[in-house]
Amino acid sequence: QQQMGALYQGYGTHYVDLWLGSPTPQRQTVIVDTGSGVTAFPCEECEGCGDAYHTDNYFKQSQSTTFRPLECHECDCRDMAGSKKCRIGVMYAEGSSWSAYEALDLCYAGGPHDVALSVDGPMTNTENIVIDHINPVDASQFAFELAFGCQVSITGLFITQLADGIMGMKNEKTAFWKQMHLKNAIPRPQFSLCFSRSNEAEKDGTGAGAMTLGGVDPRLHMSPMVFAKNVKASGFYAVHLKAVYLRDGGGLSAQTTQDDMGKMHKLGLSEAQLNRGNVIVDSGTTDTYFSSALAGPFNQVWKELTGTTYSHDPVSLTAEQIGALPTIILVLSGMDGDPVGDEPIGEPEDVPNYAGNTDLSDNPRDVVIAIPAAHYMEYDPDTREYVPRFYTQESNASILGANAMMGHDIFFDVARGRVGFAESNCDYASLISSEGGSISKPPVQTVSTNIDVPGKVPEEQEEAKVG
Repeated sequence: QQQMGALYQGYGTHYVDLWLGSPTPQRQTVIVDTGSGVTAFPCEECEGCGDAYHTDNYFKQSQSTTFRPLECHECDCRDMAGSKKCRIGVMYAEGSSWSAYEALDLCYAGGPHDVALSVDGPMTNTENIVIDHINPVDASQFAFELAFGCQVSITGLFITQLADGIMGMKNEKTAFWKQMHLKNAIPRPQFSLCFSRSNEAEKDGTGAGAMTLGGVDPRLHMSPMVFAKNVKASGFYAVHLKAVYLRDGGGLSAQTTQDDMGKMHKLGLSEAQLNRGNVIVDSGTTDTYFSSALAGPFNQVWKELTGTTYSHDPVSLTAEQIGALPTIILVLSGMDGDPVGDEPIGEPEDVPNYAGNTDLSDNPRDVVIAIPAAHYMEYDPDTREYVPRFYTQESNASILGANAMMGHDIFFDVARGRVGFAESNCDYASLISSEGGSISKPPVQTVSTNIDVPGKVPEEQEEAKVG
């Protein structure tokens, strides 16, 4: 009982369709953000809130019979525009902000991109029912009542971004997946994000991966899923970094044998230096940022391998030259503790993305992931140039942003404190096509049925909540 839906390419980020309201759900596109805890988008009273840039018009809450603002006894009530409402807001380090009031409405994520599904009410999905829900027409079977921010003002990048709003996926009670689980729409507190990349981001939607709510789907995987420890019990998702290498000659996969070690150039930093302030997995941050302690060793090895000085200046390169640039290799602490039962079968040296018997790490079950140049070099179709988007300038936390997550299905197994990684092309469209479905094809018939069976398994640096 898990749901898969399409992700779309934004301006460096990835977004999903969110359909809200009754009797006819309205689409709002929202950036999937593991660094935020609240879902929010502009409502009809918002003025100058980016409708010329966004994929959709503002959410017209007056047209929804299931919409209601939260009442004062349900929140920290504040005076807002002459009325008492539950006011929330977020300010981001780069200067963007938004202000909203909290509301509730019936919603579902995913589904056909251009066609609303009918919804009969909140749905219940339980662990002991096995149904394959990769087809978009099944999305309304995961409908639930969502508490969200009805934005009345936004600033900065929230105005000019392609998506209408943001979907909070942090480990907090207000997160989208957490609300979905608490309201029994999914039986397990898990989700996964699989990011691919397109150099174009069309307003009518450019497919770029998949999101699975309530679990993970191995059909997307090109390698077995391996598990790193999530070192934070709440809030951000963070991993422990053991080592960083630059691999000469490039390459997309992290698979490494001992014979490959001659190409691997380790950046000589201690684990304490690498993990200063946590290493956060943040899908809402476009690029990847590492501690400034990495700058010296990174720049030195880069010059040794390429003969050039690493900078963020635009550069003209062929596809062959991009493929030959060094691949950034990260070694993460593998999950310890008792096996769950979904770990890869076989010895670590036979499992791609494990350190195995190589010199990458002293623990053969440490996790190895690759960030190839095709991901950290961003192409500008207007100038036909590439810009490096791997930064070594942070004074506190390091951030594995969307470009580091690309090419992987990343599984956030919150209950077990794990983050899983499997290499993938994240081709959701081909997967559902092989099963006879379509992302945009209208359903021939929509049937909404409750599935009710007893039993259920049970930034700080970037944002500050206002109000």
